[in-house]
Formats: sequence, structure tokens, C-alpha cells
Amino acid sequence: MLKQFFSFLLHPNLRNEPRSLNVHGLFVLLGRFLLAYFGVAILSSLAFFPILRMMDLLPESKIATSEIPLSFKLIVFVPIYEEAIFRLPLRFTKRNLAISLAALFFLVFYHVFELYMLIAIAVFIALIPSFVTIPAFVILRAGTVWKKYFPLLYYGFALSFGILHLFNFENLRLAHFFVFPFIVFNQIVMGLMLGYIRVEYKYGFIYSIILHFLINLPLILLSHL
Repeated sequence: MLKQFFSFLLHPNLRNEPRSLNVHGLFVLLGRFLLAYFGVAILSSLAFFPILRMMDLLPESKIATSEIPLSFKLIVFVPIYEEAIFRLPLRFTKRNLAISLAALFFLVFYHVFELYMLIAIAVFIALIPSFVTIPAFVILRAGTVWKKYFPLLYYGFALSFGILHLFNFENLRLAHFFVFPFIVFNQIVMGLMLGYIRVEYKYGFIYSIILHFLINLPLILLSHL
């Protein structure tokens, strides 16, 4: 599975028919990618963080305030809305794009609107394809363009996912944005792994949410120590 992932990184492409997994195959998939992620995370932290700290380019982590309890946010909320934004639209449909935009709206305006109003607007955006007719040729053309530029989209979404996590730090300076791939290297790798699983497998979106949760699980446990 990991060998196929590395081949995919060299030539990202969309399968016409995603692969199916049985329960055993799913456990193997999640287990191998979980171990691979934490292995990369440990090695990259040991390689990059001392250098960044020596150059005074390692920003400080911040604790985000939220109306949503931290445990629930990490267990349910974050994996679902981040996967909806960054992985769901990797396979183009008007529904996927609308849900992704709704989740993005929720993220961007989280501290602007009251929670109930934010949810109402996000749901409205997600339901737009249900009551707005878009000509079939437009959808077909958009899908063709999406597939043609899929490698750019795949890496673009992974990098954007990393940039989002840069804002988990405080006292950011312009210099931090120049070295952001090293600061959020782990999250970029995570985005690449989750994106691969999303497009390669049937029910890949669900699998990516599960793996996202499993990666966040140590953070949940540490927050209760």
C-alpha cells in the first residue's frame, strides 16, 4: 500500500473506479499509514525543529479558544470539516464542491457569526446544488478541467492544509511564511496521505476522516493529562 502511495506521489491521477477494501484491508491500510505518519512526524521534528529554533524561526503554539469543547472538536468536528474542505472536492461533483465551500465558509467566519447563524448559512451553501440548476455541459466541462489539473489540485490542497495549520502558532512573522513547509511539514505529509486515500479507495472520504481522527487521538489524550 505504501509503495502504491509513493508511486501516486510521482504521478497523481484519478481512478475511474476506486478500489474496494474489506474490513481486514481497511485495518491494514489505516495501521500502515498511521505508523508511517508518526514515523515521518518524529523524524521531521528531529530534523527541522532544532534548526528552526536555532534560527529563531520556530513559532510558539497557541491554544485556540472555542465555543466547542476541545475534545469534541478534535474527535469529531476538525476531522470532518477539514476533510470536507481539503479532501472531499478532490473528486469533482457539484455536491462535493458545495459541501467543501460550506465547510470553508464555516472555518473562515467561525469567529464572525453566532454559531447557530453560521450553521444555517453553511447548510444553505451546501444545499445550493439541490435547488439551483446548473447546465450539464458546464458540469461536464468543469469535471474535465478538474481531472486534467488534478496533480496541481492534489498538491495544492495538501499545501493549503499545511498553511492552515501554520495559524495554530502565534507571533507569526513574515519569515515564518517563507519556511512554512518545514514548520508544518508533518501536516503537509498528512494532507498527501489523506488525499491519496480519499481518491484511491471507494469510501475513501470516510477512511480519510477515520485516519484523521486516529492521528488526532494522541492530542486528545495529551490534553487530558
